[in-house]
Amino acid sequence: MPAKPKAKKDLIAKSGVDEVIPSRAVNRSLQLLTVVALHGKEPLKLAEIIRLSSLPKSTVHRLLGVLCEAGFLRVDSEARYGPSPLLLAMGMNFLRQADVRSLALPAMQGLTASTQETSHLGVLQFPWVVYVDKVESPLPVRMHSQVGAMNPLHCTGLGKALLAFSSADHIERIATGPLPRATKNTITTEKALRIELSKIREQGFAIDDVENELGIRCVGAPILGHEGTAIAAISIAGPDTRMTPERTLELATEVKSVARKISRQLGFTSHPH
Repeated sequence: MPAKPKAKKDLIAKSGVDEVIPSRAVNRSLQLLTVVALHGKEPLKLAEIIRLSSLPKSTVHRLLGVLCEAGFLRVDSEARYGPSPLLLAMGMNFLRQADVRSLALPAMQGLTASTQETSHLGVLQFPWVVYVDKVESPLPVRMHSQVGAMNPLHCTGLGKALLAFSSADHIERIATGPLPRATKNTITTEKALRIELSKIREQGFAIDDVENELGIRCVGAPILGHEGTAIAAISIAGPDTRMTPERTLELATEVKSVARKISRQLGFTSHPH
């Protein structure tokens, strides 16, 4: 008869997850992750993982517990180890982001060429928007930003576009949490933010009306995946002396149109208004 699998809490208790893991253990953990995730079509028994990894049994058992506790692997009722849904989510997210950056760059270059303002591409890293690409305005006075920078979701054009087309849980957590004020125009109440997000879903674009940085106005639109949720957002931003409220609304049509085209290329078949 097959050995009775140990309870998950027993595996975790022996895994040393609260310890500082040395680099050797990290490398061995990654080796085991590769073995389990890439070898075979079925979950693997402990003995098979030991054979494929050539690591000591005690090491394999301990590190498999670490990987299960961290959510990278799962162990079933027959004590077989397999990849967890987290690995699928990570892989899918990589594909989405890789696709969206390559698709978005020509569109961003076109937006900057036609508007003379800086264009940005952002993705959701809850509770932030992360700037993953940009095309600089050719004008001497322009918005200063950095790829890799993070900003709050509730007060940026990219962030609000992402949040409005995000999950109900994300919206709830942002709306009911603290809404720090960056400028006098920042939305700081739950009621006002929910109204704003509803408006964004209706019109298909978001405006940062000098809400995140003094002197900067921005318009952003969501890039939607095949499930209809935002996987990225694209925006145009510049000094409010050029990006007047009237001009921002005019540019919103162009930004939304570009975002729709990218969304279609990513498999989305309908669009916000």
